Amino acid sequence: MRARVAALCEVLGVYLAGQVVMFLLAKGLGVSLANPLTALTADADGATLVSATHALVRLLGFQYAGWFLLIVPVAWWRRRLSAAAFGLTRGGRSLAWLVIAGVVTCAIAELPTRALEVVNSYYSLGATAPWRQAVFDMSWRRWEFWYFMAMGSYLLIPVLEELFYRGYCQRRLAEAWGDGPAIVGISLLFAFSHGQYLMANAYSVGMLLSVVLSAVGFGVIFAATRSLWPSVVAHALVNVPLGRPWMIAALVLSVVGAWLAWRPARDMVRRVFAGTDGGMALLLGVVGAVYAVAAARWEAMTLVAVALFVAAVVLVWRDRRRGIVSKV
Repeated sequence: MRARVAALCEVLGVYLAGQVVMFLLAKGLGVSLANPLTALTADADGATLVSATHALVRLLGFQYAGWFLLIVPVAWWRRRLSAAAFGLTRGGRSLAWLVIAGVVTCAIAELPTRALEVVNSYYSLGATAPWRQAVFDMSWRRWEFWYFMAMGSYLLIPVLEELFYRGYCQRRLAEAWGDGPAIVGISLLFAFSHGQYLMANAYSVGMLLSVVLSAVGFGVIFAATRSLWPSVVAHALVNVPLGRPWMIAALVLSVVGAWLAWRPARDMVRRVFAGTDGGMALLLGVVGAVYAVAAARWEAMTLVAVALFVAAVVLVWRDRRRGIVSKV
């Protein structure tokens, strides 16, 4: 039980304590970290989009630096973990196989999202966050738009998010809780971290549920392959912005892909979740969702996160003194 508590405290602690490191690092370097999305409008010109892109990359760089400045030294001290432990490996498979696995994962996991997008393109299911609406309404026929989306959606974001949420968070929880509960817990933490979907309308609720299902798909393929390649590919394909005709084409391809790959995908899910304690999976899922929402709304959660991280380090230190080492 102590190993489970330590793993959960570490992940939840890093999730917010890493942001403390981010702001301290930025302050020390005299760098402003204003979120450019809050000021994004549909009539933004090319120069504004380029400037917003650079500001977003800077913000993401500091955010993930804050996280990994905590993760890397603790992971090395705790288990001497290599880069491969975080999914930075092909896991003994060819690159082509991993890319195909990512495409298939996208087809299956994104089927609900594609369907929702198509329906919403014809019948509005509700409002979305102002910055997302601005993206939908602005002109897509310029390189500045695709540069902005590459950094904020389909190129940089999938790598960073998969490295953190699957490569670190899911793997860390799986050490003590097993793959099934870890996948469910991190999928809910990941989904509810998308504050743009925390709105009371059919579209936002539908998107939130779709993100949960997508995250489960990313988690399953990562657990099955121990490589981030498939989940990064799937995540990148999911995030490519599509107009209505392309949405319909993507939905059709998802249906065909899901039909062709249904049996092997089902068998993979069964293997990954074999022996999973449903109660523990549900518990981690609830904790992940509640923690993500609380983290976005209450500043006091930062102090809680620091305390959780310190508690995790103390628990691991005590186990190391006793010669206890958890299995990956």
